[in-house]
Amino acid sequence: MRVKLNSEQLSRLAQYVPFEVVLEEPRDVKGFLEILGHNMPWDEGGSGRFGDALKKPNRVTFSVEATNGGFVCDIHPSFACYLSTILPVEEKT
Repeated sequence: MRVKLNSEQLSRLAQYVPFEVVLEEPRDVKGFLEILGHNMPWDEGGSGRFGDALKKPNRVTFSVEATNGGFVCDIHPSFACYLSTILPVEEKT
């Protein structure tokens, strides 16, 4: 699944790790998302939110490309759902 994350969203996600995160290049973002993915509670099928952590996929981030104003990331679909639950939703007026 491909998702686009802007710099502000990545800054919000960085609050979920216990150290300072500096993201400047696609490889930095890819590594950061892999670290964040280790905290996701996976189910036995590797696609849910709860259960046996040993069944989770080996990789949750497959590639990251820099774009205008952010990064386009190929990530595991369940990881994309997980990110959507921890990013605040901004109301459009």
